Amino acid sequence: MAVVHVEDSRGRDRLAELGLSIERIEDVLQRAEAERNFCTPLDPVSLPGNIFWGRTIRFLREAYIPKGWRSASPNNVSLLISPTEGFAVTASSGSKGTGYAGLIPSTRYPKGSAVIRRVETNRQLMLPGETVEAELHDVGDGIPTWFLLYQHVNTPTGTRLYYELSLPNNAGSRGKIDSWHERIIFPYLDFEGFNPFPNDDDGEGGIDIPIERLG
Repeated sequence: MAVVHVEDSRGRDRLAELGLSIERIEDVLQRAEAERNFCTPLDPVSLPGNIFWGRTIRFLREAYIPKGWRSASPNNVSLLISPTEGFAVTASSGSKGTGYAGLIPSTRYPKGSAVIRRVETNRQLMLPGETVEAELHDVGDGIPTWFLLYQHVNTPTGTRLYYELSLPNNAGSRGKIDSWHERIIFPYLDFEGFNPFPNDDDGEGGIDIPIERLG
């Protein structure tokens, strides 16, 4: 597993190879956090996380579609597709290891079958001499999918956001993605004075059929 930091030249260069920038992604997440901050303790506990996830997807699209990227949602998986259609980016909440180079993160919640199939595509494309079978039904099928993985941590003065852009190569046995081929770690963002919330959620987990019944 390759791990780089965007503060280093290797990390910035890798991000640039993907056509992305730390400044633009940071701006996307700051805007998403500002929208999340409109929530109050009287909202449903899942709403702050759902708003943050949804606004992250929307603001990524708004930032990059003018640069030739495109939006797609095959099987309800929200994607931003590169101008060459060589890879896609999505977003997900992550575990407590997110944003730490010395830890191995997972998605915070199990993913449904459509997301797991995209991870399986990643794995197949990484095998020498392997190709993905040509059963492509939607825009964005058959290409690698990167995950903008994030976690919120409450602080005494607000909230802190850890995040990374990572390429998964395997899904765990219970639907949480927990194996990564490549990770690009970003510096955390502090949001002083912003509302802390006891629980976060993202909008992907219940959209399609889960890979496995829990319990």
